[in-house]
Amino acid sequence: MRFSFPLVFALGTLLSQVSGRALQPAKRTTSDVCAEVHAGITIPGLLGLPPITIGILDLCLCLDGLPDLLHTNALLLALVNIVGVVKATAQVTDMVNKSGTKCFFPEHSISICSASNPCGFQCKDGFTPSPPKKPTDCVCTPPKIVCNGVCGNFKSCPSAKPSHPKRELEIQARSAHCDYGFSACGIYGWSGLPSSQAWECVDTQNDIESCGGCTIPLSLGTPRGLDCTSIPGVADVTCATGSCVVHRCLPGYVVSLDKTFCVRKGGKKFINNESIAASAYGLEHQPLKRT
Repeated sequence: MRFSFPLVFALGTLLSQVSGRALQPAKRTTSDVCAEVHAGITIPGLLGLPPITIGILDLCLCLDGLPDLLHTNALLLALVNIVGVVKATAQVTDMVNKSGTKCFFPEHSISICSASNPCGFQCKDGFTPSPPKKPTDCVCTPPKIVCNGVCGNFKSCPSAKPSHPKRELEIQARSAHCDYGFSACGIYGWSGLPSSQAWECVDTQNDIESCGGCTIPLSLGTPRGLDCTSIPGVADVTCATGSCVVHRCLPGYVVSLDKTFCVRKGGKKFINNESIAASAYGLEHQPLKRT
């Protein structure tokens, strides 16, 4: 199996310079703080040394979407694994607050944070942005009507059946049973059922993609693990007793003293225009990605 340069680059250097947009549902109470962030993600230095920069976060995001982003962004996943959720949240929150804008999102919208418009949004559920040029609201334009939260051409509007997603999730979690030493974890990209209803038994003490817990927990009480292959700059990594152990890093990186992450060498960039065999570094697959 061989990885072309763009894929290896994405696994290594580009994972330490993650850019793009953050999309998340806007709440009914519509205020949030959003910002275009371009700053180094740091961890405390060892033995009194200065903080170490493990990558550059180049991303437009809103604080409301930060909890999910901490578990989906490869660079922030590495930060959480090293310093914990509380400190990781505090570091990114401080970045957003320093350059952020207070935004207001209408009901039936999805925030679309971008460098040109951190407070941008997109209407959903059939609603239309109003006014068209610089929208501030999402409206249901006649002759469409609102039925059970959706704007559409309905002849009648029957009452919505009551749903109990939390109850259904708990029932599914209770029905997922594994042998001793294994945990029931959700599965990425399952086409037949929602990820919360598709599961498999995983040895989270030794599984490289769900190390220390489930990468996709079935319930809120399930410990969340780390996909070790998502650590920026990693080339050869294993999971041992629930913790990622880095054995080798890509060119331009060195293994940290505690062997839990890769440290980017100062001033060096990983440049290679040829295909690189993944087996040369011991990593035979890509990090998990939501589909």
